[in-house]
Amino acid sequence: MRKIIGTAAVTAVLALTACTGASQNDPAATAELDIAAIGTPESFSPGNFGTGPTTMFLQPVYDTLFRNDNEGEPTENIVTKWSYDEARTALSLTIREGVKFTDGASLDAEAVKANLDSARKGTGEAGGQLRFIQDVVVKDATNLVVTLSAPDPSLVPNLGGTAGVLASPKALGTPALDNTPVGSGPYVLDAAKSQAGIKYAYTRNADYWNAGDFPFDTIEVTVFNDNNAILNALRAGETDFAVVTDKDSASLESAGLKIQSNPAYTTSGLYLFDRDGTLVPALKEPKVRQAINMALDREAIFTQVFGGKGKATSQVFSGSSDAYVPDLDKKYPFDVAAAKRLLAEAGYPNGFDLPMPDVSPVYPDQQAAVTEALTAIGVKPQYQPVNGQSFISDLLAGKYPAAIFGLNSPRPWDFAQLALTPQSLWNPFHVADQTIVDLVNKAQGETGEAQAATFKELNTYLVDQAWFAPYIQADNVFAGNADITVTPQRYATVPPIWGFTPSK
Repeated sequence: MRKIIGTAAVTAVLALTACTGASQNDPAATAELDIAAIGTPESFSPGNFGTGPTTMFLQPVYDTLFRNDNEGEPTENIVTKWSYDEARTALSLTIREGVKFTDGASLDAEAVKANLDSARKGTGEAGGQLRFIQDVVVKDATNLVVTLSAPDPSLVPNLGGTAGVLASPKALGTPALDNTPVGSGPYVLDAAKSQAGIKYAYTRNADYWNAGDFPFDTIEVTVFNDNNAILNALRAGETDFAVVTDKDSASLESAGLKIQSNPAYTTSGLYLFDRDGTLVPALKEPKVRQAINMALDREAIFTQVFGGKGKATSQVFSGSSDAYVPDLDKKYPFDVAAAKRLLAEAGYPNGFDLPMPDVSPVYPDQQAAVTEALTAIGVKPQYQPVNGQSFISDLLAGKYPAAIFGLNSPRPWDFAQLALTPQSLWNPFHVADQTIVDLVNKAQGETGEAQAATFKELNTYLVDQAWFAPYIQADNVFAGNADITVTPQRYATVPPIWGFTPSK
């Protein structure tokens, strides 16, 4: 791999890295974008992957129906025109003509229908975002209508993300697609230079319809074992750009790297999944969950772990969203004595054991802070080794009653669908709270101020019941070299690949 400039996160931790291999003195050199990541793609089959860092593996090979702009709003891409009916349950789409998949299949209305029908049966976050699609009817080669069982306020922007990924209809449903993507995107996966779970190499799709938006000739995604490995790669000049924690930014800046930050719209904290007490009966008690919240010194975590970048909070909804209620951040002041009293009132004066995944290789400072908070009130974390390739699937399968984790929280409706209903992917124990279900259903049929008021009511209930134990909505902090310009995208956990350009 040729490099002229060498420099180097989930929200597990990942890094996007870029490097320009071209120079005025070497016209044969090619521009290269290098991406370093922790965690592998769940799958390459539409509907079976996530909506966050996994995009780095998908965007090189797949087109999406829409492309979201820098503000996270949908613009045309494969879809060139769209409109809803008055009830907002019928979405009419017009498809760009002349686009083909790399196996020669046409990307027409039938191909879009095949993808939506397949993806909405998927088991990943992307498939969950399509749950309200009831039917897809093709009108002709370039027009189709998507019928919904109920309005979905976020469907169109989600179709500009991983929910709108388009694979060749010839490959849909085949086992090979899980590991070998076949799309219509600006690049193709180079199997000869790739190794599943370790490195993913992409080369240009010579026939791509919009090549001008993608200045790099090749892309490589390399999977690192832990965050320290990424930082070492940065300092050693082996990679060019990374999403890092703020505590590392000063040393990276002194090493000549450029630091920038932007809101991540990700809420990190101790996620209390087992609210019915299936594995840990104590977690069924609201007072226990409230005690855990009171044990967290959020301001100390904000300052010492996250360097004061972002916002300390006890709310899962984004601080910029309609659901956010400022006074709720005062609900659980740091008070160890009060937390112990709540535990005793709940019947656990001596605390209890709490099995959790060991995420110290990725989040050492967060895990240390959470461990200190829990042990101070008698709750004893029982950390279990994590298999990086199965970590997400283990969480989703309900292996752990709680975990130090982060979920993307862009729009209130998105988070409600992601984590709050019994069917939500990130409600792995399928906890059903009728108050929450009723409020989510109420918001679905509302717009404007009425919907905002309902989301605030929902947020207040979640905090009162301590469904989660959040502590930070951290900023994304980027470290990159001066030869790369990076434009982030609102609501996205990582910049899109079209947001990377050579500065020169």
